[in-house]
Order: sequence, then structure tokens, then C-alpha cells
Amino acid sequence: MRRDIVIDMSEVETRAALLEDGKVVEFFFERALELRLAGNIYKGVVENVLPGIQSAFVNIGLDKNAFLFVGDMLLDEKRKDVRIENLVRVGEEIIVQVAKEPMGTKGARVSTKITLPGRYVVFMPGMDVVGVSHRIASGEERERLKKIVERVRPSGSGVIIRTAAEGKSAEEIREDIESLVRLWERIKKKAEITAAPALLYQEASLIYALVRDVVDESVEHIWINSFFGYQKLKDFIESVAPHLAERVYFFESRENIFEHFGLHKEIEKALSRKVWLRSGGYLVFDRTEAMTVIDVNTGKFVGKRDLQETILKTNLEAAEEIARQVRLRDIGGIILIDFIDMEKKEHRRQVVRALEEFLSRDRTRCTVIEMSELGLVEMTRKRVRKSLDSLLREPCPFCEGEGRILSLETIAVHLLRKIEEIFRHTTSSVLSFVVGEELGGYLASQGERFLQNLRKLYGKEILWKVSKSLPPRRYNIVGVGEEEVRARFEEIS
Repeated sequence: MRRDIVIDMSEVETRAALLEDGKVVEFFFERALELRLAGNIYKGVVENVLPGIQSAFVNIGLDKNAFLFVGDMLLDEKRKDVRIENLVRVGEEIIVQVAKEPMGTKGARVSTKITLPGRYVVFMPGMDVVGVSHRIASGEERERLKKIVERVRPSGSGVIIRTAAEGKSAEEIREDIESLVRLWERIKKKAEITAAPALLYQEASLIYALVRDVVDESVEHIWINSFFGYQKLKDFIESVAPHLAERVYFFESRENIFEHFGLHKEIEKALSRKVWLRSGGYLVFDRTEAMTVIDVNTGKFVGKRDLQETILKTNLEAAEEIARQVRLRDIGGIILIDFIDMEKKEHRRQVVRALEEFLSRDRTRCTVIEMSELGLVEMTRKRVRKSLDSLLREPCPFCEGEGRILSLETIAVHLLRKIEEIFRHTTSSVLSFVVGEELGGYLASQGERFLQNLRKLYGKEILWKVSKSLPPRRYNIVGVGEEEVRARFEEIS
């Protein structure tokens, strides 16, 4: 599999895209005005302990207190009283790491299980365990790497061996572990002399994190449009993986680098509710508070053979695209996929296996549950950052995130009812209002006879006009009265 990275640097934002075999599969954003918190380590103060939900709220110096669940706490193996009230108390100072970014009304989720990622390993102080990335398939290589780590890791500390460690020498792995041990010692010393709440360690910038977590032998090109960034990136890669430095390229064109690689269109597609498949079928993405629902449809695809083969082909194609889209959109939490119903069990197994295979490329942990008789597949994907949709968009101020707005007829009826209600409770003889252009067009064609009926029924005058300054479907009651209303009405353009 060929991989490429495209990096667009500007004063206000750094953004990057990971492409696999020419297809974009992940976007990354870092904005100067918005701090990334995941991975940061803080010295915090416990503000509240809630035994009922086995959680605590920790002040780490942000607008909202962070949430600490008992399951995210590092425990002494001998300790049996694993209830939150027995582990922390109000006013206690603790070192925590942000595991999940704040989302919506929720504060950041934190953990006392610290993880420090390096190029080849993840160091976990206080966790006496050695693990190996499941992507390293060779049993012989896994054993070799475990033996190296067992010899050099500090007693009582944990190490997870990353995929990038495959084939690396004992010396390279030892240096990586030792550098992370030194980093942890610096963090602890800073915690000793710093008053809480305080930031003890900040996760690496986007570019450095990309080199650490993404860049490996499979990356053929790294394009970057900033010469300053190009120099820094090349220097950093030369220090950690010298043989990959020649794969960094400076993009000199005046054309926007994302535009050149067609990535702006990919962002637009990743924000769309509907995604078309090559066969003519399509996917529909809907979000609820608790989960993301993906619906698979045959659309324009009718196939050349029998119906079941058509359905299977559409579902297999959908499985591949769904795996790409959840990475691209960075969807986390519970995901429910409604595949097209399949009569044959073997077909259902084929689709689930295909989904699992395509998801295996995802760096974020995914779990797939077997398909039900109705064609429903439940899967989970670890949520760490905001989804692409949450990062780039916000709820519509008009529909307030509902995704649907009141019809033009409904708004016109609301207005007419409002006028009638005012007439019932006023002795004034004049009412005036202004409307947006779309609502004005509807009133002129459909509503004028109702306004005329209200004039006759209540014996009052109604003045109205279209205002270009109002949103197309909005209205505004200018006033109820005599001369002053007429005067205000005349002032409105």
C-alpha cells in the first residue's frame, strides 16, 4: 500500500491529509486559536467526588472541570477498595492526562494512566505490562521485540511496542524507551514545584505527531507548502528516521496545495450526508446524541444478474467506503450500519469480514459486532478528538441543529395568527410588519386574501413591506399604534 502525506501550513491553521493508494483516508487539523488537549498532562485538583456514578471532577485549569471515571484510574494491584471515594478526596492534587477532548457541553475526559508515545514504543509509568501492536503479525518478531523491551524497561513500568518497531534494532528501541523515561522524570519534577492546576506536558504539534505516529516505510511522499515548515520537518525526520528525509518535498507552486491534490472536494464530500458509491448505490450518514447511523441503499445500481448478487456487491462496496468514511470523518463512539437485507448467511459473513478487513487499516481501535438477521451491524470506534463535522461546522442557528426547518406555509400561518392575536388585545387601529423576501413572495401570492379578511374582520389597517436586511423567511412586527407606527414603518427600507 502506497501512502502519501500532504501538509498545508498557514499562520492560522495547519492541516494535513493522509492518502492511501491515492485516496484520502484521514484529515488532521491544528488551529492557532484552538488548543488541542488530547495527550496533554496536567496537575489538577479534585473538585468533586461522586460515588453514585463512580467519578470525580478535576480542575485542570480549563473552563470546565475534567471528568475522571474510576475505570480510568491507575490502581495498586494489591488494592481491593476500587471505589472512587476510596481513591481520591476533594482538594487532593493529582497528575492526569487528557484521554478525550471536550465535546459539546462535556468537559475533557482524563485518566491517571499516563501514556507517553515515542517513535517505536508507548511508555506507561506505573503499569507493569508489555504489549505488542497487533499489526506485527510475525510471532518470531513479536517475541524478539518483547525480549528487547523486557531487558531495558524500568521495573514496574509498562511498554507497548508500536508497529514502527518492526525490524528495528535493540539499540534503537532502547534509546526510544530511555528518552521517554527521561521525559517522565522531567514531568514529575515539574509537578513537584508547580502549583495546581497547571499544564505539565503539552502533546507534540501536528507535524511532529504525524512523523511520530504516521510516517513509516510505506510513506512515499510528504508534500508541504511552507519552506520554513519544510526545513523543520526535514531536520526532525533526519533525527529520527534519516533514510526517510529524502521523501520530504517542498511544494513551490502558487496554487493552494489542498486544491492541487483535490482535497477541498474531499472535505466537502466528508461533510455531506449522502455519499455515492461507484456502482450507483449510496450511503446516508445521520448523527444522534448517542450514535452515528449509516444507511446503505442500492440507489441507481440494478446489477446484471440476480437480486441477491446485486445486494451483495453493493454491501461489499459499502463496507469498504464505510471503513474509509469513519476514518475520514473521524467518527467515534457507537456506529450502527444498516446494510441492505441479505437472505444468505454466507453473504452476511462476507460483508462483516470485508468491513473488518478494511477497518484493520485504521490506527484508531474499532470493534465490529456480528450482523443481525435484519442486516444491522453495530461497531464501536474509540473517540479521542472531535469528529471532522464537529470541528468544521456548528449547529444551524435557524433550525438549531434539527436539520429541518419550518415550512414557508407554517411560518406564514404563524405570522397571521400573531396578527390576529394582537388585534384581539389592542384598541390601536394600525399594525405594521416587515418580512424577508421569500416570506414576502409567499404572502403576496397566497396570503394577501387572509390579510384582507383580517382587515375587514377587526376594522384595522395592516401595513407591510419586504426588507432585504431580514433573512428570507423571517418577519418582524414593527409596531402597533397610530402616527408613530406609520413614521417607523416609513423609515424601514
